[in-house]
Amino acid sequence: MNYKNTLFPSVLTLACTLASAPLMAEVQPGTVLSVANIDQLYDDTFEGHKIRDLLTEKVEWRIRNNGFEMKLVHSQPVTLGSDWVARSQQNVGKVSINEAEGRIDGWAGGAPFPNIDMNDPEAAKKVVWNWYYGNPRGDVMNVPNVAYVLIDGDSGVERVQNWKFVRYTMKGRMTGEQVEGDGSELSRTIFVATGPRDIKGLGTYTVRKDNEEVEDVWAYIRAVRRTRRLSGGAWMDPIGGTDQLQDDIEVFNANPTWYKEYRMLGKRHILTAAHGINSAWNPDGNSEAESFPTLDLAKAPYWNFNQDRYEPREVYVIEAIPPEEHPYSKKVLYIDTEYPRIHMGEAYDKKGDFWKMFQFHSYPNLADDGSVDVRTTSGATIDFKRNHATVFFPDTNTWSTNTPGLAADDVSLSVLRATAR
Repeated sequence: MNYKNTLFPSVLTLACTLASAPLMAEVQPGTVLSVANIDQLYDDTFEGHKIRDLLTEKVEWRIRNNGFEMKLVHSQPVTLGSDWVARSQQNVGKVSINEAEGRIDGWAGGAPFPNIDMNDPEAAKKVVWNWYYGNPRGDVMNVPNVAYVLIDGDSGVERVQNWKFVRYTMKGRMTGEQVEGDGSELSRTIFVATGPRDIKGLGTYTVRKDNEEVEDVWAYIRAVRRTRRLSGGAWMDPIGGTDQLQDDIEVFNANPTWYKEYRMLGKRHILTAAHGINSAWNPDGNSEAESFPTLDLAKAPYWNFNQDRYEPREVYVIEAIPPEEHPYSKKVLYIDTEYPRIHMGEAYDKKGDFWKMFQFHSYPNLADDGSVDVRTTSGATIDFKRNHATVFFPDTNTWSTNTPGLAADDVSLSVLRATAR
């Protein structure tokens, strides 16, 4: 056989095929991905990943149909506190899930399961437990001013509310004593409205137990100037006047044993604001556009964070199945593979139809003492059935972590009453 005569046509055919194939280009940082260029950039790459592979199905739909735009920036490493990392590694081989009691046994702070094996049948559950226990938010989150912006997708901003949020960690603490109290409490939280006048004083005090029991929740009732204890299902209830459930705070806000099942759908890279603009709210702004500079308030649906910055991050994709009485049939969670942070989520109704999307932006804050806490810069719960969204912005300039002098007794039912009045 004459190899030259048979090989040459094959080589020529291959060369012609490659010459006619479209060449993939590397998209430059600073490029704004939008409906105007998504098709042009779809098969190009950014940091080696095809643009189409960096977009979840719902994010792509929003870009094509809902005015969403994403400014691409190079990814940055997220440096975590050395104490948090060391405490996480101390858990290796020493912790276990106690399903009956609804907690992790042997946990010493940090992430209970820092080394996730994708072949482990409990991998998805362990990632969620890492989020629940190990979220590197500090022992105290003291956020005295949070703007809640209620947005109608047709008409724009309806109203702006101001809230105060304080969460005090009781167990697994990184500062001082590792456990405060008798060890039965995981955290205490006060969430109270500070304005405008018609809602000022509305609020809740929540005690999260370190077991399978539902949280103890008390609400302040302005009409009678008293608090009352809420039912055991309060964790699934709507937060009055917003598009969020209690379970939607930071995308997922439940003891993992309260959900029926977790399914690991895999790992992938997505675009997210892991180093978001940390002055996303200007309380002194003279207009809504000045007050909320990362929102695109110039065009419908008005809730898109089109002025923030998005980088590739690797995430676990986990499907969480709630109990039957829950309003959702499932949640899909996009959880960072390097540290416990939920960047994005989706909620589906009882028919299995897409209902809500959760989008949370953050940045790692480096304190003077070298500790690092991950702070939310902005977030949104978008209800696509109602064409309505609740967008919120913590004032990162007044946020404090591990506030000196703030003790467990400063986060209590009596303090809720005093604050509300």
